[in-house]
Amino acid sequence: MVLNSDKVAHGFSLAIEATSFAAKHKRVQAKFVDVLKITALGMVLAYVTIYCIAFFPLFLLRTGNSIFATLFQYDSTQSTLALLSTRDAVDHFLTTLPLLGLDIITHARPAVFEGIFFSMMAELDPEYAEALKSWPPKKFRWAKIRFAAQRLFKRYLMTLAASVLSQMPYVGWMVLPIGSVTMMAKFVGYPASAGIAALSVAAPSSKRLTLFLFKSLLAMSDFSRDLLKPYFSHLGAKPKQQVAFYRANESTLVGFILAFYFFVQLSWVGPAFFILAQAAVALFIVRQTARPPMYKHGATWDIVDEQDKSK
Repeated sequence: MVLNSDKVAHGFSLAIEATSFAAKHKRVQAKFVDVLKITALGMVLAYVTIYCIAFFPLFLLRTGNSIFATLFQYDSTQSTLALLSTRDAVDHFLTTLPLLGLDIITHARPAVFEGIFFSMMAELDPEYAEALKSWPPKKFRWAKIRFAAQRLFKRYLMTLAASVLSQMPYVGWMVLPIGSVTMMAKFVGYPASAGIAALSVAAPSSKRLTLFLFKSLLAMSDFSRDLLKPYFSHLGAKPKQQVAFYRANESTLVGFILAFYFFVQLSWVGPAFFILAQAAVALFIVRQTARPPMYKHGATWDIVDEQDKSK
């Protein structure tokens, strides 16, 4: 489904409104500051630890390598590059550590984020919050694992196929541009995606930007599902229903998530902004979805069909 610019703008405006409201919420304020403190302290401790067990030994190896190269007159370029590459890899791991920890916590302790979500919703619409909380949460662990494995395998096959086909003589150079057009078209339409692909061919330096944009759109989809977990789990939405919900609200969700996504990617403050986004998404649910009734034994609620009926 091609993104609708008006809906994207509407989603972004909802995010601004939700952020303004959440920033005044005392529990959200307290959680935001607490997570910011914990992240900063954790990063300092992690840096000191990794410096002792990785950076300092690598520095000693580089120094020793330079000394031996001078004494024994051998070319140390390759070994130096290997040590620098190792240091860069460790440094990259360090910058992703807070987000990795956040990802683990969201799966291991979802109740923490659920509490923030419902606290915000209770301020916005107490009746909606009460009705949603009355539905017993369902995990669907096996269905989620299977869905995640299928999605990962599909992406791996697509990447592998593109890599192999791009090596073909004469036509290999066309594989990535055609793939870019096909994948980006569902977000921005064929004319715009063709323009982006043509730019990447005409100016090879723009390929990184094209890849970054595409990866960001996919990541925002995953990010939105993480934020919507309290809503999905309480209404018993299976992975396929979650995908259907995302597609039905894709433009508005992209606009909404866009306001938080790049802040969440910042290693030192990302987890704190995730807390803010988790609170803010409650406004999205209240404004964009139909309120479910109080739960009765055996009741079901289709998050897509009921939303369509309410329009």
